[in-house]
Amino acid sequence: MTRVTLRSGVFGDGVSLGAGAALNGLFAYGFLLVGSRSFGVAFAPVSSVWSVWALTAAAVTVPTHHSVLRRAVSQGRSTHLRSLLVPAIGAGLVVSMATWPFRSHLFSTWSLIPPLVCGALVPAAALLGWWRGSLSSEGRYGRVGVNLAMEGGVRLGTALVLIALNAPPVALALAILSGYLPTMVTLAASRAGWRSEVAIPEVAIPEVAIPEVELLERPQANELTDAAFSAGVVAVALAVQVAQTVPVLSTSARATRADVVGLFNLIAIGRVPLLIGGAALFRLTHWLSEGAPNERALRARSMVGWASAPVLVLSAGAGALLGPPLLPVLFGPTSQTSSTLAALVGAASAAGLWATAGAVVLAVQHQGWRLMWWSVASVGVGATVALGVPADVAVRGASGYLTVTLLLLAGALLISPGARDLPTAEPGSTVPPVAAGGDGNTRRVDP
Repeated sequence: MTRVTLRSGVFGDGVSLGAGAALNGLFAYGFLLVGSRSFGVAFAPVSSVWSVWALTAAAVTVPTHHSVLRRAVSQGRSTHLRSLLVPAIGAGLVVSMATWPFRSHLFSTWSLIPPLVCGALVPAAALLGWWRGSLSSEGRYGRVGVNLAMEGGVRLGTALVLIALNAPPVALALAILSGYLPTMVTLAASRAGWRSEVAIPEVAIPEVAIPEVELLERPQANELTDAAFSAGVVAVALAVQVAQTVPVLSTSARATRADVVGLFNLIAIGRVPLLIGGAALFRLTHWLSEGAPNERALRARSMVGWASAPVLVLSAGAGALLGPPLLPVLFGPTSQTSSTLAALVGAASAAGLWATAGAVVLAVQHQGWRLMWWSVASVGVGATVALGVPADVAVRGASGYLTVTLLLLAGALLISPGARDLPTAEPGSTVPPVAAGGDGNTRRVDP
């Protein structure tokens, strides 16, 4: 008879995920670098599409990944791709039709490529989140890391090919969409054998589950708790993205071009540690979902709370020290910044990462709806700060970014329920995960 034992931890499989996310971030930086240096101001339409891509990654890919992973590990239910793609395709059509009449204002061009690409990004993001969540549910984090690296690598490679072919600048928007090709090709090539490899077999549940512990350990799952989980993760991820973009846009009318571009470049650099740390959060969702929610959620919340202050201080110091000399090296001599601005962005990036970690803990504890409203209020306060701080426009935008992320972090720590709000398992009981095996932290042991 086969039994399941666990040897998991919060940071299990962090090397493969971190390496893939780091390469993804470096490739993303390379894409922006070659585009801006090759086309200059003409790269603006692609920068706008890039911002839409970042929003779809935050609003669709990341929460879908977390949701598919949590549902599989904690509830033993697989997520059908069709249930995600149908509404995503509809949303993509709405995005294309909504941006089509205003493309000259939104993308600084009358080309049809940007609105069409923006619409296609929505279902592509859903597909990517589902694929990575399915792999993560089986502990195949090595393959998730490879997929992260391939997404950025193909995007950068496509951009280089288009530039070499003297394609118009707006064509690089297609390179953004090409990042999803590795996932689509992998699915198409392995479709015949996918069901037995990625989907969770129905027979795995009665083989390892202990009904008495299942009822005590995990709350009964339903569509409302699934929606609450997704709402919490989406809210914080979107709030961080909005905090990175809206303050700049809201103050750009009174800004010089150098101020806005400098702030954008700083935020672009700050996204790299967010990408790397964000990858580890998928492992956190797995770790929280497969074990005792009482003990593990409290441990994770305590870790976030105690580590937040020193990490923010260190990030602000690193930004102030490294930002001014690195920015002109990375983006050219015309891109300059101050130590104050770099410190604000560094602290905001760290706060955004820890706030997202706290949001995952809250969402697993079924507190996602409360966090959603807190996120909306945080963005409103941040936008007010960005418009009202008596400083130059770049500092105002960075202050708004920091305000939003700090409020999100405070909400993640203040809203988190205590032990009395969580179900408690019997002493000495263990709950096996649904998707065991793979190359992750869960393994089968035959006595």
